[in-house]
Amino acid sequence: MTNSNLTKNNIIKHADYKVSSKDKRLTGLVLGTLSVALTSCIIFWFIGNPQRFIEHRLGINSNAFDYPIAWLFVILISFGYVFYTSKAVPFVGERLFTFSWLKIIGIWAAIVSSIVEEILFRQALMDWINNEGYSVIVQIIVSALIFGLAHGAWVLLRGELKVALPIILSTTILGGLLAFLYIISERHILAPIVAHILINLMIEPWLMLSAISQKWNVKSFKDK
Repeated sequence: MTNSNLTKNNIIKHADYKVSSKDKRLTGLVLGTLSVALTSCIIFWFIGNPQRFIEHRLGINSNAFDYPIAWLFVILISFGYVFYTSKAVPFVGERLFTFSWLKIIGIWAAIVSSIVEEILFRQALMDWINNEGYSVIVQIIVSALIFGLAHGAWVLLRGELKVALPIILSTTILGGLLAFLYIISERHILAPIVAHILINLMIEPWLMLSAISQKWNVKSFKDK
């Protein structure tokens, strides 16, 4: 292959890799709007009963660290899932340690979304299923499936089945792991919240940006 052809191919690959300012702004808007809504929920819960919210909803109490094995799994689950995502979505993997204005919004979104999702998908949902008399296995499966579907629904609505299925599968597995973590923590929600926050802190806003820009599998120019 001639030098001119190599240059031409590299330019094409580099162009495919670049993310438009429009996509970045849209990602910031989506994450910002989501963060405002979820922060409002957290504030509402806190104002209703501050002590209950901190000690029960967030699980910040004297029993939070009674189960060391749970905190070991926090490390394994969070770093394991980040590693998987970085390999499965190269676009995300290459930006794990990139900092920008979009990352600031991503940090906000990571914290509030993790708190709300764990309260809803683990604490509220699994405790309700438990009160209905169903086994721990059923609780974990239902929590995982609903968590996975909730994260893949927006892609399904766009008709992108090939993209949606891997998302649903991977987030269902993550949901199952976080549900398992909730159980071995004796239903103390702090460990799942921390694991979820650690994951989102690393992969957002890049996962959302990859979805909006549709660059799931694009690798950078330097890796070509």
